[in-house]
Amino acid sequence: MAKQNHDTSNCVVLVTGASSGIGRDVALRFSEMGAKVVVLARRKPLLDELAHEIESHGGSALALPADVTKRAEVYEAVERTHRDFGRIDVLVNSAGIMTSDPVESMKPRDLERMMAVNLFGTLHAMQAVLPSMRGAGSGNIVNIGSLAGRRGMTPLDGYAASKFALVGLTEALRIKLFRSGVKASLVMPGVVDTELGRAKSGDVPPSPGLAQAMRAMPVRWVTWAVIAAVMLGLAEVDVLPGAAVAEKLASLFPGLTDAVLALGTQFVEWIGKRG
Repeated sequence: MAKQNHDTSNCVVLVTGASSGIGRDVALRFSEMGAKVVVLARRKPLLDELAHEIESHGGSALALPADVTKRAEVYEAVERTHRDFGRIDVLVNSAGIMTSDPVESMKPRDLERMMAVNLFGTLHAMQAVLPSMRGAGSGNIVNIGSLAGRRGMTPLDGYAASKFALVGLTEALRIKLFRSGVKASLVMPGVVDTELGRAKSGDVPPSPGLAQAMRAMPVRWVTWAVIAAVMLGLAEVDVLPGAAVAEKLASLFPGLTDAVLALGTQFVEWIGKRG
């Protein structure tokens, strides 16, 4: 990608959290556009299945099982990518987990786990690819944030905290990378129709019926936003467009916004109980 942000054909894209949801769809779409795709996640069978699907359609894929919370595994995956493909042009940080509990009852270990994956996992991947990107004078890092990272809301209290931290980290990096040729972007979706939005228990449980009670957007919308961030070098892409701007404006009237969100949350909980 010598011509920054305008052509994804034959570039090398590393996607974390690629075994399902947004990460999987992003990997498939970049492959369809001619990119060599490296898919990283913990679940090896799903990664192998994805790599096989990409290769069966004439694409090039490398499946690398790794836990983003383990720094050594992330660095090893990046080194393997450089050995096999020679470079990394695009990093998409899609790995994430969500546990829903209000502040007063959340388990500290749940918050620690979300921070480990959503924040530190992203940090590990960024730090692993940045030296080579800086050396090449080009590259794109796209971090999947959340509108919950602009406005805290219950019962996603801890999840919002992790995404607020991710937003701050990305914005600080973006300033540091100014005029370096390397781009750092945020994609900020609302509720997305993925395992993260549908699960009710296990590794990533949101509030019951959250994706159903709140209109969940298709995964492909987020994928389009990721591609736009890369091809156009955008600093931030909201999904839907303008959603984060509305949240920023709402922050000017915090008391009123709190009241509206409180009533909205009560309505969602009521819908969830009925459904």
